[in-house]
Amino acid sequence: MLHIKRITGFISLFMLSSALFAMEPLPEFRGIWLSRDAVASGRTAMRSEFERIKEAGYNVVFVNNWFKGGMIYESDVLDSYGGIRQLSEYTGRDPLQEAIEEGHRLGLEVHAWFEYGLWNWLSYDSTEVGPVLENRRDWIMRDRNGRLFSIMSGSIYQFWMDPAHPGVVTFMTEIFAECARLYPELDGIQTDRIRYPGTTFSFSQISRTAYMNETGGTDPLNISENDPEWEDFIVWRERQTSDLAQAVYQAIKAENPACLVSSAVAPPYMLEGSSDKYQDWPTWGSEHSVDLLCPMLYVSLDASSYWLDRCLSVFNSPLRIAPGFSIKEEHQPTVDNLISLNNAIKNKNMSGIVIWYYGYLSDSLKHNIKSFLFSTTTGTFHKSPTVDDMDAHYTCQGNMTPTPGGYKDYYHTGVPGSTFSWCIPLYISGDYALQVYIPEGWTGADTLRYTVTWQEQEETVSVYRHRSGVWLTLLKGFFNYDDSVTVSVSGSNTGLIVADAIRLKQKEPLRFMDAFTPDPYHLNLLFNNPLKEDENSAANFSIFPDLTINSLTLDTGNPSIATLSTSGFDPGISYTVTAFGLTDAEGDISDTLFFTFQYHAGLDTVIDNTDSFFAVQSGSWSEESSAEGFRGDNYLTTPAGDGTARVFWRYAPPVSGLYRISALFPSDPGFVSDAMYILKEGTAYDTLFVDQSQTGENSHVLGTQWLDAGTYAVVKLHNECPLSPGKKVVADAVRFTRVFPSSLRPENPGEELPRSFELSDNYPNPFNSHTRFSYFLRKEGEISLKVYNLQGKEVMSIAESHAPGSYSLELDFSSLTSGIYIYRASAHGVNITGKMLYIK
Repeated sequence: MLHIKRITGFISLFMLSSALFAMEPLPEFRGIWLSRDAVASGRTAMRSEFERIKEAGYNVVFVNNWFKGGMIYESDVLDSYGGIRQLSEYTGRDPLQEAIEEGHRLGLEVHAWFEYGLWNWLSYDSTEVGPVLENRRDWIMRDRNGRLFSIMSGSIYQFWMDPAHPGVVTFMTEIFAECARLYPELDGIQTDRIRYPGTTFSFSQISRTAYMNETGGTDPLNISENDPEWEDFIVWRERQTSDLAQAVYQAIKAENPACLVSSAVAPPYMLEGSSDKYQDWPTWGSEHSVDLLCPMLYVSLDASSYWLDRCLSVFNSPLRIAPGFSIKEEHQPTVDNLISLNNAIKNKNMSGIVIWYYGYLSDSLKHNIKSFLFSTTTGTFHKSPTVDDMDAHYTCQGNMTPTPGGYKDYYHTGVPGSTFSWCIPLYISGDYALQVYIPEGWTGADTLRYTVTWQEQEETVSVYRHRSGVWLTLLKGFFNYDDSVTVSVSGSNTGLIVADAIRLKQKEPLRFMDAFTPDPYHLNLLFNNPLKEDENSAANFSIFPDLTINSLTLDTGNPSIATLSTSGFDPGISYTVTAFGLTDAEGDISDTLFFTFQYHAGLDTVIDNTDSFFAVQSGSWSEESSAEGFRGDNYLTTPAGDGTARVFWRYAPPVSGLYRISALFPSDPGFVSDAMYILKEGTAYDTLFVDQSQTGENSHVLGTQWLDAGTYAVVKLHNECPLSPGKKVVADAVRFTRVFPSSLRPENPGEELPRSFELSDNYPNPFNSHTRFSYFLRKEGEISLKVYNLQGKEVMSIAESHAPGSYSLELDFSSLTSGIYIYRASAHGVNITGKMLYIK
């Protein structure tokens, strides 16, 4: 067993040959807040939003969980306090568990977001305080006049719980602990509104008595804001929210120390002055009452650098800050501002960013965020905290010289006798590999000595004749979230020593992610980590009821996927595959793993135009056989027209999972170049345009979608083809093939390379007079964009030549009539077609 808990010591890795890691993208926290409407709309709608979030490059979703005294899941704690057991719009579902499953399927972290915090209830009636507070009115904050509410939007009454009341503290810690306990697979929990509504609160009897007893001060009712004692009362109230933040943090960590605790907090200007919320979050950070702070800087993005500096001026610990910014149009999320924001976050060494909110994520903005803010795929910072030699607050350097290159921009070298130290922040408990990066091409001392200290322990690891341009693992072990890890390096008596970057890379134990049987004789397995080639075999597996396993084959491009060849499965039987002693790519040996499955036929299904699951919905379709169809010569055609001629294929998957959906058809120059296929699953739609005319091309992948067992996926095809007048639409077959999630694959050189030309959907759409496209060219060339009306007449044509880079193009429709238009953009052999709606 390679991971040993701290009580039994660490494993130092002196044999470095098995501990070399290639450079990886910088870890970065990329969060987005998801409001309740996306969750309330059902699992299918939530899945669609998660897919859009993933496509934009995010890696964390904050799911709104707590509102108006209720949860989106069933809460025994709320029930015990006489509250709402579950918000009514979610009855019969467990949306938080659904979110965890959908997010993890896509490789997204899911965090439960308690948006309303101490704000327990809101109402249009100033006397209605909600079921929890009805019999606990002493819990409610009061203003100087004894009122129990603050007013929002002129007519909505808010009722806030007083953090000075011991009952409130108990209640809050219980609901957060319950969430951590019920959902151990949650990646994090975020607190919000752990504050006061404003300076006029709270003058409750509880607060006044506690203040006087604890400080010996005056009754707060008799303290004016101009009184010198007012500042003491401010500090005391800030202490109440700080103590509550600490109690909530400890309650969550007691249930799940691997759960990241973050806090959405007020911007720096609310730490003082008339907008004071009495939320001293810099103290939360210094007292370690939170893992990650997310100040909500909802300002114009062109001012981002200034506000990041303001955050650091009150809490100079950038690796514990992931600031929140709004992408609402008024905050100017332009391409230039997104680039500036990205540079500012990285230059100030912050751990990432959180975006308010998913509702503003238009298609064009999604494209720009992916291109200019999150251009590479990476893991979250807290699971791989990394400290570079340029992170001044976290490093302490001796007599060293900066040299261009290395992990970021520079590394340091020093003469014998120099030392260099890193201090690594820890956020969550888990098994980690402590790794050091040696800059590429660096040569120096034969031996580098690393001294690692954490709490009251110390260990020294010597690296002899090290490699360069790689991550080297110094030791592996279990670290707690409250550990403090410091690493120092020194060298031998001759040769320069080097200091660049240190990281704690968390590794999840090997586990099964998915399994299915493509045919009666094979079992496909997906693991969360790649397996090591040549060190695993069929002997590491067994299947019960007993089946013979003939061989094990790893996917050559993705060793996280393995295939077992067996003596054959029978339908209707539950099988359990057992794996024991598997060796992953890093050389770690797993514990015993189990996965239960059934053999299902029909995981690679073709539905032809002659099958019962194919139907003509409307219009006139003719049988033809002039070209070779998928099954025999028979297929259907109809002239290109206005979309009134339609057919569809239906498929009911036997098991839930991802399926690749492909259109199969004969090719003929007389077929249309813009056949419109519509993929429908639940309430989600996706429209694609397929060229059916290309000689030799008789198959087209329409997409990969998650399909639920027992529900129908529908593929429709109709004859609205304005770019192909006089030609025919062909309807033949559609194939549904069970596949593994490509988003879970590690970087794979065999995967499809990015296209040389990418185009976002036009925005806005629908539009009035003007709309804009954003596009990206990976090499120099010409882009042409043509616009057609529904009669197929070309109404606009634009051609431009550009160097590689990102560009935008604005179209003016003011001289055209309202209606639907088709556009076709072409560059580097890539054709992209879509629809847009012009409304005067």
